[in-house]
Amino acid sequence: MAHEDSVVASAPSVDEAIIMGLTRLMATRDEVEIEVLDEGSRGFLGVGAREARVRITRRPPEPPVSEGAGPAEGSLAEKGSRSRGGEATPAKGTGMPEPGESLSMPVTETVAESRPVEARPAGAQPAEEPTAGESATSERLASEAEVLRGKVASAAEEIAHHILPGLDVKVSLTWLEDREDKEPTIWVSINGRDADSLVGPQGRSLRALQYLFRTLLYRQVDGNYNVVVDADGFYKRRRQSLEALARKKAEQAVASGRRVRLRAMPANERRIIHIALRDDPRVETESVGHGRDRAVTIIPKDDVSV
Repeated sequence: MAHEDSVVASAPSVDEAIIMGLTRLMATRDEVEIEVLDEGSRGFLGVGAREARVRITRRPPEPPVSEGAGPAEGSLAEKGSRSRGGEATPAKGTGMPEPGESLSMPVTETVAESRPVEARPAGAQPAEEPTAGESATSERLASEAEVLRGKVASAAEEIAHHILPGLDVKVSLTWLEDREDKEPTIWVSINGRDADSLVGPQGRSLRALQYLFRTLLYRQVDGNYNVVVDADGFYKRRRQSLEALARKKAEQAVASGRRVRLRAMPANERRIIHIALRDDPRVETESVGHGRDRAVTIIPKDDVSV
């Protein structure tokens, strides 16, 4: 199905309306023309409030470059560009901002979970050494994973550079791994003076931004990985709140000897509860219910519930 070429989006603010429109078009800011139809109004004490409205139109594709011609100026594929003074500046995909821009891209970190070394009982036979074929396969898979991470990090930096122009923010990328997950997660953290404007009421604008970011990233780099976009520490604070809730309810379940069912949550929040309590030997967790009513139940090992 063909994508829309023009949409009109409404939201409490112009910035949120632009993000919603870009999400519907699955485009970045440099691929569209933005027309503010109505800047909206907060009204007085909530009376007369009016949402902002913008029209976002996809620009027509640029004509192909003829043979022998140099790369199109301003193209994302261009490896280097020229500033106004004629000095060479780094390519936009390298994570280095152009002069005068406030967005900065720190070096990508890789955070891998440490694993304890298992002690071998006395008299136990040492584990068999991997064969040459197994070692080669393991090295190949590790190399492929490293290449994938490099591609994802580079594309993520370029996307952030183009969908957040003019904002006083800093973007950092962190790879997270979990023993029970086959897919690593790239955590995109946006911080700075303007970061809170990306969150919106109850995180609605941030969810729209994350959807847009994921869509663009998956289109550029195919592979098995998850994407989380966090602004102003919103998801980090939410995760800490859920972990505290999980511990509190676990204590309640153990003290009463009965199951404790939490309120319904989306899958990503239920997973935080499961992970927070998986190493607690006193309780088990399971998700029950269907659809939006699905919730985590904390079960004490000495369950006396009927």
